[in-house]
Amino acid sequence: MCPHGCLTRCLINTIFNGVLSIAPKIKFTHMKKYLNILAGILLSCAFVMAQETSTNLTKEELADLDHMLATDPLFAQLAPQFGDPVTLYENFKIDLVRSDSIWDADQHRLGVIRNLGVTEKFEMIPLIDGISQDTGLAAEPGVSYLIRTDDATILFDVGLNVQGSDPSPLLRNMKKLGVSMDEIDIIVISHNHGDHVGGQGWALQHTFSVTNHQIDLGNKTIYVPEPMTYPDQEPVYSYDPVKIAKGVATIGVIHCPMFVSHVQEQAIAVNVKDRGIVVISGCGHQTIEKLVARSEKIFDEPIYGLIGGFHLPVTVSRHIQRYYGWMVTGKLPWATLTKDDVEQYVALLQDHDIEVVGVSGHDSCDWSMEAFRKAYQDHYIDLFVGGHITLGPMASQ
Repeated sequence: MCPHGCLTRCLINTIFNGVLSIAPKIKFTHMKKYLNILAGILLSCAFVMAQETSTNLTKEELADLDHMLATDPLFAQLAPQFGDPVTLYENFKIDLVRSDSIWDADQHRLGVIRNLGVTEKFEMIPLIDGISQDTGLAAEPGVSYLIRTDDATILFDVGLNVQGSDPSPLLRNMKKLGVSMDEIDIIVISHNHGDHVGGQGWALQHTFSVTNHQIDLGNKTIYVPEPMTYPDQEPVYSYDPVKIAKGVATIGVIHCPMFVSHVQEQAIAVNVKDRGIVVISGCGHQTIEKLVARSEKIFDEPIYGLIGGFHLPVTVSRHIQRYYGWMVTGKLPWATLTKDDVEQYVALLQDHDIEVVGVSGHDSCDWSMEAFRKAYQDHYIDLFVGGHITLGPMASQ
């Protein structure tokens, strides 16, 4: 008899085949409703598959955990703050299976975004990032990027504001750079972590703020990667990729399991004339492999550039701490991200003919940034607060 996991996979296949067989009979206007129902069923099946996975740790896994607790004082101090270490490990095992199952199902069902359009103008200004070359512009371990295209001005994330100040570092930097909140049409939140939503207090409330209190945002459209709120606003939660402006789309939510938590993250993609798709990432919890795979799945255009945060903390530098190697990367505490992993990411992007790369210093160490800079040379983009990144049609360059 088939094991339960096999039966669940058979159920998923049966559902897919059934929907495909009746698809020609479904009116186009009703198709989205049926696809959303199917997506819900698939997510439920993926959860069942994860639950069917044994949650019991093997003797070897328990030995690894015990050894880490006994030999690494920092891990022994940090891990219990998130729960019982054994339970954390068991839940992480479940989450890995569940997230992989959802990823496979999503990649199978998602299609190419049609009528995306193209923009001739692409300008990106890091309003908040980990490195500043101007003493008058504040840097902090968070992200906020201003993106300007032909038809839209987009604020991607809102930084950290670790001191809870007003005005926040974001608003102070915007003022010095001559950027007004009034010119922003769209706000996109990559994921609900404090360094992207204006502080951990806002993250715990599943909301965000550009300073230490929630100001009136006016008539802006807000896209979030999970259900979130904002006073007098109705943020749009779209799990699937969605076009948000001419030539601009989100790439959809990707589940990102980590040893002490779980996050849902989305990135932005901009179709630049004569260039191709430029993907802007907040933290890259999704992993570079999945950012590339998802983008290649949903766009006909080639992936031209990958810019932003990618969580590549393999050495201690600036504010990047040793424990980042497992806490925020989806790795086990005793098998953290390595320099070899980073070099494989460099090779992956080169194999996919991605021409331009820029790595944020808010969540990656100096060694990782230098590895990409060395590989891409003149095609590497340094991300620092206030820097102007422009890409446009080939003829105008």
